[in-house]
Amino acid sequence: MDADLLILLAVLLPPAALDSLGRLVEERTVPTPYGAVGPLALRRPEHGPGVWLQPYTGVSTRTDPRATIYAALSLGARQVLNWDQGIAINPVLQRGHVAVVTDYVDFTRQPTTFGGGLPGSFGRMLPASVPWEEGSHRPPLCPRLSAALRRAIPFAVDTVYLGVDGPRRETPAEARLYRQWGIDVVGQNLIPEAALAQEAGLCYAGLVTVGDVGADRPLPAAHGEVRAALGAVLAALPTVVAEAMAPGDCGCADQRAPL
Repeated sequence: MDADLLILLAVLLPPAALDSLGRLVEERTVPTPYGAVGPLALRRPEHGPGVWLQPYTGVSTRTDPRATIYAALSLGARQVLNWDQGIAINPVLQRGHVAVVTDYVDFTRQPTTFGGGLPGSFGRMLPASVPWEEGSHRPPLCPRLSAALRRAIPFAVDTVYLGVDGPRRETPAEARLYRQWGIDVVGQNLIPEAALAQEAGLCYAGLVTVGDVGADRPLPAAHGEVRAALGAVLAALPTVVAEAMAPGDCGCADQRAPL
């Protein structure tokens, strides 16, 4: 049985760092109408659920975000966790802080929709325009999966994320502008995958480790805080996977038609 969770790793980790998630049992490259994705690694512990892992990057040659979400569907995953390393715009945030994304602003030039339906075997997927109940708002990220992150990583704070195209950093003037918008962190990997996952009926959550501060702030001396934060999240990942598999209803799949 394939794993239910795909973790997109937009952080730099040593090869052995993910051994806590189980042994490597399979590597697979998934062809999609938007380009190939992979190789993705399937890790499975001796006891408990397996998980798919994919290194991810926000550089100009990044994987088409539609391909990433299409690949998750092809693998049978119902949940996607994107772990990014971002820039702190909020002056309260410092290097080494860890954040759960609660809302976002899309400032990328990437495709944000499948155009009303997914091709191929997913062609009967409903478009993103499917309305929720009158008077309600669709949450921008999965509330159940985000809550699982908070339980597994209690030191994480809630943030608003600005998605930008890489690899260029923000200017000091842009950092001041983003702060006026209410942005907490800037990154290059979580968006627009969040909107595409929602269109596809997948649970999607974003986790950010702060690796730097905004260009309008003085850069503090490094004391290993980013490495320590990455290690703390790595130690919590098995709990994250277990929490993600806990039963619960979030409504993310309500917009997806039966295949």
